[in-house]
Amino acid sequence: MKLIYTLIFLFILPSFAQVNVITTIKPLADIVKEVGKEKVSVDYLIPSNVNFHLYEYKPQDMKKVYKADIFIFIGSGEPNVDSIVKSLSKDNLLKVIDIKGMYLIKEEDHDEVHPAVWLDPENAKVIAKEVSSLLSKKDPKNREFYQKNAQNFIKQCDEVLNYGKSKLSNLKNKYFVSYHYEFPYFVNRFGLVYLAEIEIGHGREPTPKHILDVIQKMKKYNVKTIFTSKQFYNPKTVKVVLDQVGGKVVFLDTMGEKSSYIEMMRFNIDQVYNGLATQ
Repeated sequence: MKLIYTLIFLFILPSFAQVNVITTIKPLADIVKEVGKEKVSVDYLIPSNVNFHLYEYKPQDMKKVYKADIFIFIGSGEPNVDSIVKSLSKDNLLKVIDIKGMYLIKEEDHDEVHPAVWLDPENAKVIAKEVSSLLSKKDPKNREFYQKNAQNFIKQCDEVLNYGKSKLSNLKNKYFVSYHYEFPYFVNRFGLVYLAEIEIGHGREPTPKHILDVIQKMKKYNVKTIFTSKQFYNPKTVKVVLDQVGGKVVFLDTMGEKSSYIEMMRFNIDQVYNGLATQ
């Protein structure tokens, strides 16, 4: 009888096995969850409340990656990813900026791809399709399940795209100023105009000349709102600008700290609309 139970257990166990996916950041993990649902175990390495450019991987992070069936990373902006991926099989890797069909923007101050690709829902759709394909290769018996979930997520992305374009197209003033150059994908996709950013590059404080230039642009175009995320923000520097233009700070969520990908994007659309409409 013990042998029979053992055999039954061995046959049943594979049906409960999950594809283990690790990503560098939460928005990628959120997309994987939408596609994989309960058939995927997914986690991310970099806490969503920190500046992900400066994060230092811990030994437990490395263990997670090496145990994973799939490791997904942006391929730009993350710290020391090359040191992780060099020892992994290419069949277990997905470098997002290499996915065919991605809309990519080069950084202003150097010739690298801007990493925040997920803030464009069109890119999220492309990522979801690729994740579906990769999961299907790892778990072919559930191919239709992954494809169906990916299509459902793509539909939600189309809905949030239509929502954002419709809402933000009604703005009279579409000039966008941020603390960090963090939102070019969002700005471009929703028809806004990136006027200025306060920080110069990653973590470099602005010069007085640069701050004066930002103030002059904001006054010229009657912009009184500075957008930022809490991960990239120096209140003292922002206060210098706001004291001159009489404006306000509006916080956006770029990492989906307390919400799903779609909820994050809707929140950002509403925040940007409210911030620009009430200037």
